[in-house]
Amino acid sequence: MMKRQELKKWQDLTQKILNDAWQFKQLCKKPFDRGFIGELLVLNTILKTYGSDICNSPNSNFVYAGSANKKWDISLTLGNKTIFINAKSTTMHDKNMNPLWVRQNAKTFCDINIDTKTFKQFVSLKKESEPNLFYVFVDTGGWLKNHEKKLFTLSDKEANLIFGKDYLKSYHKKVRKSKSTDFWIKYKDIKKYEDNKISRIFK
Repeated sequence: MMKRQELKKWQDLTQKILNDAWQFKQLCKKPFDRGFIGELLVLNTILKTYGSDICNSPNSNFVYAGSANKKWDISLTLGNKTIFINAKSTTMHDKNMNPLWVRQNAKTFCDINIDTKTFKQFVSLKKESEPNLFYVFVDTGGWLKNHEKKLFTLSDKEANLIFGKDYLKSYHKKVRKSKSTDFWIKYKDIKKYEDNKISRIFK
């Protein structure tokens, strides 16, 4: 259980850094660390949504790991349950000005074997998912432009199914010139998961 004074320090500081980052972007007109900003937008939202629970529930806490952890950025424990969250940030947009997450690694969401002789990719859906892992996709570019936050929350199971099927359909038994497993996550595939308070993770 966290003390309210400590929680308030986290809330105030993350908000201050975000405010300063937004103002700095308006001043310099140059892109900068979208990943860090995306993580802070997610953390700031979690502290607002679950702050009271963190202070009132026994054993409740959160950890901000950032890029130090390869599988997740933030963990949130409420009571006996711990949720792990991976923030995915983008500043890119499509022709309709909807967010577009480019250069995502498909191996995160599906199983891929590449034939060493032909370089064909053999893609299959993951049979298992991590029940306590969630992805929050952040439209950092939209936030930097108009100061409006858009977050999309998918469970590991949902992400594996949606993105795994998409990659399988596009690249199964095919050769990619770059031998890459990168792909783009499109707004149309996740727009129904818009969740600006990150409330889906404990439902």
